[in-house]
Amino acid sequence: MRNKIIRTIVFDAMFIAIIAIMAFVPNIGLITVSPLISFTLLHIPVLIGAALFGWKRGLIYGIAFGLLTLIQAATQPRGAFDPLFINPLISVLPRALFGLVAGFSFELLRKMPRLYQKGLFIAATSLVMTLFHTFLVITSIWLVYKADVLRILQIQDTQSFHWINFIGLLAIVFGALIEAGIAAVITPAIAVPIYHKYPFLLNKKEQNNETRP
Repeated sequence: MRNKIIRTIVFDAMFIAIIAIMAFVPNIGLITVSPLISFTLLHIPVLIGAALFGWKRGLIYGIAFGLLTLIQAATQPRGAFDPLFINPLISVLPRALFGLVAGFSFELLRKMPRLYQKGLFIAATSLVMTLFHTFLVITSIWLVYKADVLRILQIQDTQSFHWINFIGLLAIVFGALIEAGIAAVITPAIAVPIYHKYPFLLNKKEQNNETRP
């Protein structure tokens, strides 16, 4: 039992440290293309953690993801929309929900070990969850800060609104697909080898046997 607790603490510290490094080192986890366009890879450690440990770790790493992006937005803003992420409703809540749902999704997949060991299914889940994350964040921003978004984009008339709305939608879809594609490659590439090397992370019976004297 003690070894299990120590192992959990070590993995938690490692994953949160990775998320922190990716959040604060420019263009590693938060890649700024222009003041209005940026991509994130910070969701990938959350997906890996959720794939390995389930919904509890997914929730914890999702909250860490949100809190660290909140701090980054407050202390090192890099884009025009960063000030919006100081609000926990934008930075923390969607990421916590993302980690939670990702964890439950991977737990459901883990009930089918033969499928879980195949990276294709983890890749597909990672892709869908990344798109889900984008949907949550964009929807939150629009619901809470619609007026601010229009002001940042300097939209003043209906024609401009429809045009920029179309361009913005294309940018969001393109960015989401890039993030999803990268997550679909990296998540199984890391999670599957760890699963094979440390099967007790996923197999409760093996885990219980390991902790017995």
